[in-house]
Amino acid sequence: MNLVSKMDYQADLNNQRLIWASVASLAASLSHFTVESFISSMARQRSSPLASWNDEETAALIQFLHTNHAEAGDNGNFKKRTYNAAAEHISGLLTSGPPKTGESVKNKWTSYVSV
Repeated sequence: MNLVSKMDYQADLNNQRLIWASVASLAASLSHFTVESFISSMARQRSSPLASWNDEETAALIQFLHTNHAEAGDNGNFKKRTYNAAAEHISGLLTSGPPKTGESVKNKWTSYVSV
């Protein structure tokens, strides 16, 4: 191997190392950004106040879902629209905490039926 081709080979090897180092650095930065975004997203979700249920809301929810039991699947869970309708149905009974959402109604129902 002559001196010129040896220098070309060395330059190609250095370029490849530089490219791989850049790729590794980019991958590390991207994964860090992804993890930080996920953590930030989880923190925002947890920062919302928890639903506070009174006895009247709970009783009205159970009655509403019992009345609409035909909309439940085989697993006893309802579709999103039923949970949203239940939240709207009990909205006038709110005494404390944030208004109930379809998601908070679903959480209440699944915790209720698992007892």
